[in-house]
Amino acid sequence: MQFKRLCLTQPAVARRLEEDFENGLLSQSVLFHGKGYSSRMTGAVECALSLTGESDRYFFLDTPNLIVLENRDSTIRINALRNLYEKQKTKTAFLNLIHETRLLLLSCHEALYTNSDREVFSAAGELSEILYPDAFIEGSPEAFLKEYDRCLGHFLQKKRKSSAFTIDQIRSIQSFFSQNSGQNKAVILENIEDVTAGAMNSILKILEEPPEGAYIILVSANPGRILATILSRVRQYAFPAVPDELQKMLVSQVFLSQADSIESFFYSASGLDMNRLTTLAEEFVYHTLKEKRLMKSEDFTSLCSFLEKSSAWDLFVSSVVSIIEESFIRGELKSGVSERILSLITSVSSDMHVYNQSRALALEHLERGLVAIEQQNS
Repeated sequence: MQFKRLCLTQPAVARRLEEDFENGLLSQSVLFHGKGYSSRMTGAVECALSLTGESDRYFFLDTPNLIVLENRDSTIRINALRNLYEKQKTKTAFLNLIHETRLLLLSCHEALYTNSDREVFSAAGELSEILYPDAFIEGSPEAFLKEYDRCLGHFLQKKRKSSAFTIDQIRSIQSFFSQNSGQNKAVILENIEDVTAGAMNSILKILEEPPEGAYIILVSANPGRILATILSRVRQYAFPAVPDELQKMLVSQVFLSQADSIESFFYSASGLDMNRLTTLAEEFVYHTLKEKRLMKSEDFTSLCSFLEKSSAWDLFVSSVVSIIEESFIRGELKSGVSERILSLITSVSSDMHVYNQSRALALEHLERGLVAIEQQNS
């Protein structure tokens, strides 16, 4: 079966993809959409490798025929799998870590190279060199992880200086496809709803007339924010939320963890202090919405530092949204006010991703916006 990993969490989607693939019905342009941790990227990678005839390269992704532009912060997943490998020292844990790291490195495909990215690509090459199959056999986990931590840290330090998703990258993808010489090539673009209008229009140009053997897989958490002209040119596959009981079983079997969900496993295994994050979210909402004032400078700095170090912006925002929704249910917030607040949160998060803003700047915009809404409502 081409989609055996996806079948573990999304059997219905896997069957549909398998049938479309076998019957030659798989479009050159597809959209996988659903909430986070619904196996969208797993499906995208398996689909891409099936199309390029390289299904056996799932873990090491050592192929020149695939580009992946992730539009998210991967460090929580990588840290969780890194810590799991250090704890378990098994080949399965090693392969999962390699796969997640390779996904991140595929944004540094040689087809995307520019002189301005020299340092990023150099650091990517250094990290890539230690991710080979025999690394699990040849060295001790301690020696490998020491070198891995050094190379990964160097790469992430350099990568922060560049945007994750640009018009120039999309134009380079067009060139990547045009160099096709009888070999299928695939590109995975994640969360395109969070890119600039210019980048989205560049994607549209590729979708209008994709070259023969060129496959584009779009991944989205919110297809409603994607241009209608793009949606009209892709075959869509919906990824429903994975049932809670199935998540618990998979986390237990794959990661040997007792976490309640796949998401909670990654956050807890990464070393993120969930209690601290919840407290910070509650304090943020209390200051901005209850007291209608900005946080003290030292408290704001502490929160920014926590979000930067833990890469927990998305989870922090999710926690804030949950607190606001609970306040609405209890009748503490009016419908119109809560809608304005949620719209602001969505806008700020989107701008942060689109324009590659720092967490501190995004948090400042969110804080001031929430205070202004509450003061207007008083």
